[in-house]
Amino acid sequence: MDYDVEDLTSNEKLHRAYSLINSGEDHSFVRQCLRAIKRLSKTQEFMTSCDVWELLDHAKITANNPRSMGVAVKLAHKNGIIQRTDGFKPSRRKQANQRPVRVWRLLK
Repeated sequence: MDYDVEDLTSNEKLHRAYSLINSGEDHSFVRQCLRAIKRLSKTQEFMTSCDVWELLDHAKITANNPRSMGVAVKLAHKNGIIQRTDGFKPSRRKQANQRPVRVWRLLK
């Protein structure tokens, strides 16, 4: 099936990210995200996905689909590793054009 990712709805993009993970293509990336989040919990109280991206970029770990970061954050939340806050910050990632990203409380 040929399609342009830009033509997909947000829900379809998320479903595609889950499919990539279930197929194993981004399983390693998600696992590394979760490890990075646990590492951050040892040194700080709050985090954004930008903090996780920085650790992974430094380690030269990349995603096949950047939306896999959202899946990793959702898994961390569901597993009690992080807690949602009402806070948002502008993204520090160039690719995100300073869009707001959620601030998460790291649970120890």
